[in-house]
Amino acid sequence: MNRHYGGGALTQLWRDSAPVVIEAAARSDVGVRRSVNEDSLLAQEPVFIVADGMGGHEAGDRASAAAIEAFAELAATGSAASIDDVSTALHAARAAVDAVAHGTERGAGCTLTGAVLVEHRGEPHWYVLNIGDSRVYQHRGAALAQVTVDHSLQAELEAAGDAAAASTPRNVITRALGSDDSRHDAWLVPVRTGTRLLICSDGLTTELEDEELRAVLTVGGRAESVAEELVRRACQAGGRDNVSVIIVDTVAGVVSPAASLEESADVEGDDETIEVTRPVR
Repeated sequence: MNRHYGGGALTQLWRDSAPVVIEAAARSDVGVRRSVNEDSLLAQEPVFIVADGMGGHEAGDRASAAAIEAFAELAATGSAASIDDVSTALHAARAAVDAVAHGTERGAGCTLTGAVLVEHRGEPHWYVLNIGDSRVYQHRGAALAQVTVDHSLQAELEAAGDAAAASTPRNVITRALGSDDSRHDAWLVPVRTGTRLLICSDGLTTELEDEELRAVLTVGGRAESVAEELVRRACQAGGRDNVSVIIVDTVAGVVSPAASLEESADVEGDDETIEVTRPVR
């Protein structure tokens, strides 16, 4: 099953800054080789998240749907959340996926990654969260940086400088909802005009290299057309897995004088992006 989500716009007013205007679009495709789409996503302001199910037909898609549903109440508010609100939703997602896993013979789980618009110290921020190997990228100017860190054996071996990483399958996940380790990483990323977020399942990044992602994000135009093009390319490249993509554009937002687009197009090394929590289950 292929799911298309139209673009939308969100305008938030902040006490000490100009309005924030966000446009977003999302696409989810079963891919070329699968018969069931185990990905689920939510692209409803202020919540933009993707979950990639594991456990086979019925179990995997139920797990990802349960994780996403835990954020539905937060999304229904239509306004910026607090960090405590996100923590509450994450706790509910863990419990919901655990309930699905306990009702199956083989177990079930899912990754969860995305961004939630929150108010932090009176200013708009993205609360970027990740469990597993789905990803969040930040694109600004012509530069692309991966915000999240993959929770996979391959990524951990690479980080340790272990040569065995080259021969390790990428799909060996070390953290997931429904598993023994469901901790999440999180970052606070300032909301800035002209910044584009890409939130995606590994069905996209398995097929397309970062340079191709960067090129499409740079010249692709509106959020809807970019999401469609990325999914099309992933399917054309092999489509071995379900492919889910959310594009979130900040049309108008806060621009920090210390990190404006004119001064630096490089999104890496941004000292206002801070890791805020790694709660233990």
